[in-house]
Amino acid sequence: MPLIIVPPPIPPDPPRVWPKVPTPPGKRIVWVSPDGEEFPLTDGAAYTSVTGRNGFGRVVPELVTEGTASGAVRLADYRDSPRLMRVPLVVAGEDPGAYLEAHRALVASTRHRRPGHVAMGRIRVELPSGQWRDIPAVYHGGLDPNEDILDDLMWSRQEHQNLEFYAPDPYFLGPEQSLVWRLASDPRAFFPIYPLRVASSQVGGDATITSPGDADSYPVWEITGPGTPIITNADTGQTWGFSEDVPVGETVTVDCRPPDIAPETGLTAVDSSGTDWWHAFEGFPDLWAIPPGRTRLVATMIGATSETRLRLSFRPRYQAGW
Repeated sequence: MPLIIVPPPIPPDPPRVWPKVPTPPGKRIVWVSPDGEEFPLTDGAAYTSVTGRNGFGRVVPELVTEGTASGAVRLADYRDSPRLMRVPLVVAGEDPGAYLEAHRALVASTRHRRPGHVAMGRIRVELPSGQWRDIPAVYHGGLDPNEDILDDLMWSRQEHQNLEFYAPDPYFLGPEQSLVWRLASDPRAFFPIYPLRVASSQVGGDATITSPGDADSYPVWEITGPGTPIITNADTGQTWGFSEDVPVGETVTVDCRPPDIAPETGLTAVDSSGTDWWHAFEGFPDLWAIPPGRTRLVATMIGATSETRLRLSFRPRYQAGW
């Protein structure tokens, strides 16, 4: 009988390989202790943040209301509440010794009580783009977990589901922005060091500053004499100035930040030797804040020379961590 040739089996098609969607790097959360030591909480080394972070967005405001005769209420004030940030954390080590070292270092970083004051730490949020914001904060709780028998058996790993940090001021801060005015001999356009062609008796001019934040920011001014400063917000008409000259080579710093934000220097005017200059203000000073977006200002120094300088610096404030 004839032989029937059986063809070899056709191999199946190789499985289709779907391209993997690249995963961008996540946000980094860093705890900076009052002594400046940094603890990355999201890097997967000794400290690893797990799902459940919250408190980094827009805080819930406090609404202050007053009753009216109609039975409705009148909104008397709108205040942003302090911020409570929660970072569920796992502390781990390759062995019990490494774990204990990491755990004890984190506990030691929460020492805020110092002689005569409370030392603040900072929570910093770093984005994959390189942008960052931080916020002054203190440890609020969560480093006292409920242990079970497995913790004693393993002795190299501990979960802290409710690690919390408290920020009295709920606004995050961005990198410092600064502008400097000086006297120059030839006219040019404004740029980060502003040269101005003016008479030798006066240095100043108008400029537009831009705050990238979404909340009011508070400037710090440094006035280097000689000269008498007058600083005006051209958009609102708010102004402040001195009634006497700043001497040659002397620098007076005017800090417009409220004392609850800058407890040691807020709403002060002092020179380089620490002498109070508040008496030198012309009337009661309107130390205006910088709103989000563009602000037109006029800065003038009467009796200026080529040694006169005006420096403005501020940190943009944000309503959320990113």
